[in-house]
Amino acid sequence: HIVEFRGFEKFIQGRPYWEVPVMVQRLCGICPVSHHLAAAKALDMIVGATQLTPTAEKIRRLMHYGQILQSHALHFFHLASPDLLFGFDSDVTRRNIVGVAAAHPEVARQGVLIRRFGQEVIRVTAGKRVHGTGSVPGGVNKVVSRAERDELAAEGDRILPWCEAAVELAR
Repeated sequence: HIVEFRGFEKFIQGRPYWEVPVMVQRLCGICPVSHHLAAAKALDMIVGATQLTPTAEKIRRLMHYGQILQSHALHFFHLASPDLLFGFDSDVTRRNIVGVAAAHPEVARQGVLIRRFGQEVIRVTAGKRVHGTGSVPGGVNKVVSRAERDELAAEGDRILPWCEAAVELAR
C-alpha cells in the first residue's frame, strides 16, 4: 500500500522556480527521476526554452532510461521473480529475494547488477544516484564525459544479455 500525500504543490508555492525539479522528486521514492524530469520539462515552457540542445535532450533521455532500468530491475528481480521461479503456491518463507539468491544465485546477482547499472546511468547524468540535480529549466547542468560514456557503453554490453535473459525468464 502506498500512502501518497496529495497537495505537494503547496510545498513549492512561493519557492524559486529553479528549486522545483529537486523538490518534487521527493514526492515518491519509486520514480524520483521521472518527477524531476517532468518538473524540468514544465519549467522549460515557463522559461521559454522551446527547444533543448541535442546534448541536453540526450542526457535527459538517458537519465530517464536509467530510471526505467533500475526500477524495472528492482520490481522484476526482487518482487516478481520469486513467484515466477518458485510458483505462487510455494512456501512464502522461500518465495522472496533471499530464496532466489539461495536457489538461483546467478539470477539474483544479475538482478542486483542490472539495477546497479541503472543507478550508475542516473549518477552519471544527474550527479547522484538518488535525488540528482542534472535537469534544470532549459537543459541540464551535468556533462557526460567521454570516460563515463565509454564505461557505460562497456558495461551495457554485459548488461544487455542479462536483460534479454530476464525477458525469457518472464516468458
